[in-house]
Amino acid sequence: MARNRLPLDHYLAEMVLMPAADAAKHVEALRITVFAPQFPQRAIAPELLVGEVPADHLRISADQRRLEGYFSRLPPEKSLVRVRYGDSLEGEIASPFARENVRRLPRDCGEGA
Repeated sequence: MARNRLPLDHYLAEMVLMPAADAAKHVEALRITVFAPQFPQRAIAPELLVGEVPADHLRISADQRRLEGYFSRLPPEKSLVRVRYGDSLEGEIASPFARENVRRLPRDCGEGA
């Protein structure tokens, strides 16, 4: 259990295209962006989890108000969206992950890619 609370506002979930292992191809992935007053830059990197599933390719925005990560598969429905820095700092979003709130790719996205 974390010793300090990280205040989180909300999250945005959307499907995106990412380069596959074969750089000539693209795969669909879920990008989750979590919004907060500030994500500190620390020696311990943050973790973004939906339920127990960790995100890959984490990035904190330049203004330190957004953290985004990618999931190769949709996480379980109604899982908690959490951000943690080791055992020292952790926060969670009040509303759980809902697949119905995931913004889908446009039908013509990726044509010719």
